[in-house]
Amino acid sequence: MMPVLDAVFHPLEIRMNDGRPLLLRAFDAEDFSALVEMYKGFQPKRVAQGLPPPDVPRIAQWLDRLQTKSRSLLALDGKRVVGHVILCPISDAAVEYTIFVHQDYRCQGVGLAMTRLALQWVSEMGFAEVFLTTELSNVPALSLYRKVGFQTQNSFGDECEMKISVAGGTQTLPRAA
Repeated sequence: MMPVLDAVFHPLEIRMNDGRPLLLRAFDAEDFSALVEMYKGFQPKRVAQGLPPPDVPRIAQWLDRLQTKSRSLLALDGKRVVGHVILCPISDAAVEYTIFVHQDYRCQGVGLAMTRLALQWVSEMGFAEVFLTTELSNVPALSLYRKVGFQTQNSFGDECEMKISVAGGTQTLPRAA
C-alpha cells in the first residue's frame, strides 16, 4: 500500500490533565509565524540532535524546509502554538516522528495525546512503521514513547532509535485521552 500523504487530519479538541482544552490540527501555511514564535521561546534550545535551532532566522529556515517534505500537527491554546509534531517520510513504508511541546505545557498529557493521534494519522496515511531518535537522558520522552508502544531498536552514544509498527491502517493503536 502506497502512503497517502494528503490523508486529512480532522481537527479535534484534546484536554490537558488540568482540564484545559487545546485544539489539535494539521499545520497550515498561515500558522508559520505562530510556530516560529513557539520555537523562539522554546527551552531548552538544541536539546534533540541540535533542534530546535537557536535563533529566529535558523528556526524559520528549518521550519520552511520541513514543510516541503513532511506533515505536521499543531496543538493550539487559542492562537498560540504550544505543541508541534513532525512526520517526515523516510521511505514508502516508514516515517520519522519528532515532537516538541512548549515547556509551559509539559507534564499535562499534551505529548501523549499528540503522539497517539499522530500515530493514528500515520496509519491512515498508509505507513507501516514510525521511527524516532531521542536522547537517553530524556527520561520523560522515553517514558512517553514506551507508553504508546515504541520499542528501542539501537542505542548509539547518548541517543537511541525507537520504532513502532502501525501496520498501514490495520493495527488498532492506543486511544488518545
